[in-house]
Amino acid sequence: MNGLWFAFLCLFAQASKAKVYSKCELYKELKKHGMEDYHKVSLGHWLCLILHGSGFNTEHYIYTEGQPYYGLFHLSGLIWCADGRHNSQNICQIDCEQFLDDDITDDVKCAKIIARTRRGMLFW
Repeated sequence: MNGLWFAFLCLFAQASKAKVYSKCELYKELKKHGMEDYHKVSLGHWLCLILHGSGFNTEHYIYTEGQPYYGLFHLSGLIWCADGRHNSQNICQIDCEQFLDDDITDDVKCAKIIARTRRGMLFW
């Protein structure tokens, strides 16, 4: 029984790992998620935003000037997600911790919400 429990924990830890993408890997991943020219924003612009926001690291977290930022897209924990420590508008209706794993589906979904807002890319 202990061996089975240990195997489950290892699988769980593996499934929730963070990832640091190469530029080419992330390009392909963003294209797969429909980000090419999404809301008139090129993949090059998305890559540039991500490079400067998180360094292509899905586990990116920084707390600066009273604001927490999470994940590839450097998303504000005061506006886009909820972290349980700060008051947040939580516009993307998600726990900020979800932006820190290697599954970028939720990150992309939130970035698309931001891109569709009136201010769009100006939020970054």
